[in-house]
Amino acid sequence: MDLVNLMYKYINKFINATKLLEELKLIDTKKYDKNEEEKIKELIKEVENIIKTIPNEIDEIEIKRKEQAERLANKLKEALEKSDLEPKIEEKFSKQYNSLLKEKEKTKDGGKLYKTLFELMTQNELVSKYASAMNDEELLEFITKYIYAPFPPVLEQKEFEELVKVGIKKDKREALWRLAFNYNRKNKDFTTIEDYFIEVRDDYYIVELVCAVKEDLKLNELAKKVIATNDKEFISKCVKYAKNVGIIENKDLENLGLQEYIN
Repeated sequence: MDLVNLMYKYINKFINATKLLEELKLIDTKKYDKNEEEKIKELIKEVENIIKTIPNEIDEIEIKRKEQAERLANKLKEALEKSDLEPKIEEKFSKQYNSLLKEKEKTKDGGKLYKTLFELMTQNELVSKYASAMNDEELLEFITKYIYAPFPPVLEQKEFEELVKVGIKKDKREALWRLAFNYNRKNKDFTTIEDYFIEVRDDYYIVELVCAVKEDLKLNELAKKVIATNDKEFISKCVKYAKNVGIIENKDLENLGLQEYIN
């Protein structure tokens, strides 16, 4: 899994070429057979050569990443300036805000350097071997280590639902939310996840789901399902939190049938 994790971190720009090389050299090759050990050494040499011969550059993708981080940080700053945030929400927003500030300062790869190492890591024989050997529980854990990775594993809806089942069985709510976030705008149906959050009356995660994958949800249908619980406390909490994070305004409440649940 060491190689698979490194491939995933690199292609999703969680680490740069320098860090990739550093971590490749730290792999305990004794866990592999002789043939695989040699292939890892060859991979390290290839990465070293690419770093030496291809300069890094700030491309359009990297510029947009920094701009997006700036926008999200500003939105969180505005939310944190509100005085009526619940302590757990304020703590989460504060962590996200500080994380985004650090993210803006990171040096990431772009241009030809990134494209070359992307191809090298994704087409590596050992990486493919160990990636295909993961079971559903391992794959769920692997994907949800990170939030909103640009290149999550390619899954059909049926395969996606199998991971959702694992998350529900073990009540891994954070993992389910992260799973959805990683597949935002990738033609996935999140109905099973939203239904589970409603079933367990988790106002926090149902609203966070809307924040993360709003474009992939049918908000009117979701609101109807929340109202159908007839749980006024749950519904009111959902409405209050949704207003706090700015995903609905007073004008939206009537359209969604939630007007009467404002405290």
